[in-house]
Amino acid sequence: MNKWQSWLTMGTVPIFTLGAIAALSQPSTASDVQVTCKTDASTPKVIITLAKAGTAKDYPILNFLPEYFSAADAVQSCQNTAKSLQVLYDNDSYKYLTTDKLNDQPVVCAVERRGIGCNHYSAQVLFSFKPTDNPSQALYKMLGRDFKQAQPPDARTISRTYTNTKPFRWWPF
Repeated sequence: MNKWQSWLTMGTVPIFTLGAIAALSQPSTASDVQVTCKTDASTPKVIITLAKAGTAKDYPILNFLPEYFSAADAVQSCQNTAKSLQVLYDNDSYKYLTTDKLNDQPVVCAVERRGIGCNHYSAQVLFSFKPTDNPSQALYKMLGRDFKQAQPPDARTISRTYTNTKPFRWWPF
């Protein structure tokens, strides 16, 4: 090995080693996101709690409104949705909520990208509505303010809306 190759080896090996150590020692953000169902009010809510440097902030993502759910169904759907979303946040696998109809049943599901529906093999159905409910409008009403788009969906122009599972003001990440 000549001098030039020796210097190159001595210089690059430590850099790659430090890079690998730094990459492996980065703290996971998955544990900084907690998804829970709060049932202490009249309307059960799925809450996302983000923690950073000992400070936590709550973001209500879904409100299970009485116009769409009975009291018992609201609590059950809230709890199941919170558990499902926690797994999805832990795996960093789903990025959007969307609505669709499966077997003539309006549903809300989690999908990994825009453009796919709840019938996609990778979609996960979170809960359903009554057959007479408009799922896009219902989801819009249920969303917390940090997840809502500026305008409600217009059934005449939009076939499916996608809501990011991260708040618009994603704090402080």
